Amino acid sequence: MAMDETTEIEVRQNKAIRGYIIRALVKGYQNALLIKQITNALVADGIIYTPDISKHLDYLKEAEYITFTDKTVTAYTAYRRDAVIKLTKKGVDLAEGTIDDAGVDV
Repeated sequence: MAMDETTEIEVRQNKAIRGYIIRALVKGYQNALLIKQITNALVADGIIYTPDISKHLDYLKEAEYITFTDKTVTAYTAYRRDAVIKLTKKGVDLAEGTIDDAGVDV
């Protein structure tokens, strides 16, 4: 089943956002950053227009690439609670190209 052009653009953008998050975390102190630091950078770079990256965080968490340092935070409460996210060992492997994920454009 072929994707229409709008869907294809959205898929590419989703992959780019997830990759941006991974690359940003690599640059953070001990591979960790505040959610607001990441969203502010995404907005400043014109990649997103609203700070809602919950679906991207959920994808990365489900794939075990990131973890929330506060265990009570979820992908959907992270922004409001200004959570800290950190790369996992698997996330570092993804960033370094040891593993691949078609859903993340690192």
